[in-house]
Amino acid sequence: MRQVAELVETVFSASLDPAGRRMLRWMRRLGRLGWIGWLLNYWFLPPAARPYGFLWEANGRVVGNVNLSKVEGFPRRWALSNVAVHTDYRRQGIARSLVNASIDFVRRLGGDVILLQADRDSPESQVLYASFGFRPLATRTTWVRRSDRVPDVTEIRSARRRQREEWQQQWELAAKVHPEGLIWPYPTSSSFFRPYGFVETLGLGAAQHWVWSEEGQLIGSLTARRRLEKGSWRFILIVEPEARGRVEASLMALVLTELPTQGSIVLDYPTGVAEKQLESFGFHPEQTLTWMALEPK
Repeated sequence: MRQVAELVETVFSASLDPAGRRMLRWMRRLGRLGWIGWLLNYWFLPPAARPYGFLWEANGRVVGNVNLSKVEGFPRRWALSNVAVHTDYRRQGIARSLVNASIDFVRRLGGDVILLQADRDSPESQVLYASFGFRPLATRTTWVRRSDRVPDVTEIRSARRRQREEWQQQWELAAKVHPEGLIWPYPTSSSFFRPYGFVETLGLGAAQHWVWSEEGQLIGSLTARRRLEKGSWRFILIVEPEARGRVEASLMALVLTELPTQGSIVLDYPTGVAEKQLESFGFHPEQTLTWMALEPK
């Protein structure tokens, strides 16, 4: 566990978020405790710290790694991550062997789909995955907002709170625009939008919803879901392709005036869309990733 944490941190040091760095620190600490640390891992760390996967050893050290995780609630859906090879051992076919072993593993267990996220700025990795048959689903940029800036947006009359009975339309919009999924690595699910109980009706639940409608049809929506950090949110913004660029700012302005925010806001959105509008609200791009999928059968 300690060697894997050190390898992953070395290879992905530029792209790790604070949560990822914290998990790797814990993996290193617990790894030094041997089997006791392995046992404590189940109490202190999330499932991502104990995935399936494969290692490549050379001269008594771990120089290659790949993680495989079942997607919670979707047992035939797998996520492949942390394909890492030490710089001294690259271009020796290690990454190809690790990915191939992972595909065979999922195939033997009857998995229907393997998902991964490839860095847009690493074309060699996308070529590697494409050689196995992985196909691109979508490219999204992760935006993070840590300021309280809200520009003047005069036209918000078509943006409003979602009515309870409109959840089905919102779900249909999401399934149409983003069939691959909204939050990595889960598929698009109606549970993101279905209202639950009286508390959520009052807007006090874990998720709140706003929509943009024209001629009785929803063409845009913004869902805010609470994150573990106090006052922080994850935004799920969905807009019909033909309406992109003219809907986002009004929805964002309305939500930020009605939603109590103290911490950061994270948003994944299609790359190259409404970038100036998001920047005007204090969002900054963190990374751009391409979702890719393979049906191993």
